[in-house]
Amino acid sequence: PVQVDLSRRRWYIVAGLALTLLLLGTFDAPQRRVLQVEKVPDLLRFLSLGDFGVARCARNGEHAKCSEQSQKLVAKSLDIATKEFQPKFLLSLGDNFYPYGAASLEDDQFRFSYEQMYNLPHIRTMPWMISIGDHDHCGNISSMLAYGKGLRREGWSEEEGGVKIPPRDTYGLPEQYYHKVYRLSGGQLFHLIVTDSVLLEGSLANPGERRFEKRLTPAHSGPSASRKHWAWLETALQDANAGTEPRLILVVGHRPVFSAVNRGRTISEERVSRRLHSLFSEFGVNAYINGHDHAMQHLSKDGVQYFGNGVGGFDLHPIDKKRMWPNDGEELRWASNSRHGFALHDVGPEGMRIRFAQVTESAEVAAPDDKGITSEVGYTIVYDTFVPFRHRSEYVRR
Repeated sequence: PVQVDLSRRRWYIVAGLALTLLLLGTFDAPQRRVLQVEKVPDLLRFLSLGDFGVARCARNGEHAKCSEQSQKLVAKSLDIATKEFQPKFLLSLGDNFYPYGAASLEDDQFRFSYEQMYNLPHIRTMPWMISIGDHDHCGNISSMLAYGKGLRREGWSEEEGGVKIPPRDTYGLPEQYYHKVYRLSGGQLFHLIVTDSVLLEGSLANPGERRFEKRLTPAHSGPSASRKHWAWLETALQDANAGTEPRLILVVGHRPVFSAVNRGRTISEERVSRRLHSLFSEFGVNAYINGHDHAMQHLSKDGVQYFGNGVGGFDLHPIDKKRMWPNDGEELRWASNSRHGFALHDVGPEGMRIRFAQVTESAEVAAPDDKGITSEVGYTIVYDTFVPFRHRSEYVRR
């Protein structure tokens, strides 16, 4: 009997140690999310734009380079493209609210730079997928997250002042970062992984190295939250590599990994760039798309395609093809900063077609009156490229 008790005791000890190790591993490991896959037809379409939320900034004279007219022109051409293109959603590439984000749900940023700006016939009810930019981080990220969950300011109505505005459920920001998966009818998988560039920077920056550092909050951009975001991103990329189906992984972020735009950078931005490209090449990411740099761009390195699309309304940036950033072996395929615009995306059986569209108008400068834009506005495709699906042998972890 004594021997039986000792054996039983040893069993309890071993079982207890095993349970403890299991629990410790569970707490330390990044939490793998259960992916919900949405079935779509043979063609998934969406439009993307970045760096557009300037209307309130212009009205209040908060920044000399904010032009409400520029955002209106892009919104008008976006509405035309939506009618013709019939996208499933609009994708924001960040900087939704210039110059210092939204302070609260009561902030009129939501009214002027989003609700009134995009109350046009064809995009008013169109769902958005929002990503967060560094100007947004200068405000209260919690207010954007609350708005994304359907909360609104006191007295809000979908028919404010007799004018219909975007409904409560169109502003898609479920979390600071998130992962959507779509399955085409042929079985191909399209992964849309939305990241927060400023948050990713939080664990790679030393004091004094960050843009807008004094305006950033630890909860939404600090080191601890940043480490969780990096762990989540690696888990999302691992999830995207599971299975045997052909797939296309598009990662979204506000800041670029590579760029031909000549503007100020920080050393912490370069650290994020190098780490992201390392992950993307390791996990077979097909493409990355960003705003931040106010130009249209296509670059590539190690089989990963990089697209810049920050021309949604704010002033445009100069391009310097001789001073690439971070000048780490990236190849520039195309760039333009001649006009504002957006991009059209077709995800079909073979891959994703991307077309960059510039705003066109009959006069060089549209003449606004009480009714808005008086010139003819449309868009012109200025660049057309394609990103194919990858098959099992091409996207398994290298």
